[in-house]
Amino acid sequence: MDFPTSTGITKRHDIYPFIHPTKFTGLLHGKVVLLTGTSKGIGRTTALALAASGASLALLARSDAELSSLVSEISSKYHTPTLALVGNILSNPIDTVARVERELGPISILINNAGKNHMVPFAAPEESLDEWWATFEVNVKGPIALMHAVLPHFIARGAGTFITVGSSLADVAAPYISAYCASKAAIVKACQILDMEFKELGIRSFIIHPGYVQTDMSSATGGSGKSQEMREMQEGYQALLTDTKELAAWSMVALAVCASCEVGAGGGDRRVEVLAGRYWDAGDDLGEILEQAEEIEKRDLYRLTFKKL
Repeated sequence: MDFPTSTGITKRHDIYPFIHPTKFTGLLHGKVVLLTGTSKGIGRTTALALAASGASLALLARSDAELSSLVSEISSKYHTPTLALVGNILSNPIDTVARVERELGPISILINNAGKNHMVPFAAPEESLDEWWATFEVNVKGPIALMHAVLPHFIARGAGTFITVGSSLADVAAPYISAYCASKAAIVKACQILDMEFKELGIRSFIIHPGYVQTDMSSATGGSGKSQEMREMQEGYQALLTDTKELAAWSMVALAVCASCEVGAGGGDRRVEVLAGRYWDAGDDLGEILEQAEEIEKRDLYRLTFKKL
């Protein structure tokens, strides 16, 4: 399986100078962030990074015990306002957003991190179409529903930032993961188009591939009758998961700060607007990417598109 890469951009696998945590201390103070999929893995690490940067946090996850543990850790280490939201991302998104705004204040940033993997041969007897479509429910319907619920609040304030976790697999053809690849392609394209509408409203929508990180979701597979080809593909894929969760977490913090804070002492960087509606791989050095902002816009790079003759 070959993954798309950028030419001439330094490949990162862990925290590097442009996204170093010391750059963001306190810069998200006063910002309310609604983050989904926070019970473990990238979501949990991102929540801790956001808290270290001063953000007030609304954390949505399905596991009460794991979420309680995370809130306790944030409270003891960072003392930043934190709201635990236990439930499914599709459970009353309008009520969820209203509660966050009522208890923490106006939402500045929504990070759609919750995701679902599904790896089963489509022809396998145990393959369930309900499970196939459930991947779309989490990876597409969930983020869109929350964005739609937050949007009126962003419009009223004339500002707001959406960050949605995509995947390089949106641009990869590989067997056994049709639901995951197709759902990620759908959310990447949806965010690309929605950003065209949001720009006039002062709102930005970003898509980030979090890198190749070993998590419970990336390891998730299905199907008992795996072929030799499928086993070999799984083993090859696992060998590529060499990026840290911290790379993903602090990349999202950097994106949030650059997009949502004031330029200068506030940490904002207007060059990041070139990535709105585009796909950005957290493994690509963000500083180097932003130095190429004019080239990215000129050539309209980092879009999901067809390759033609």
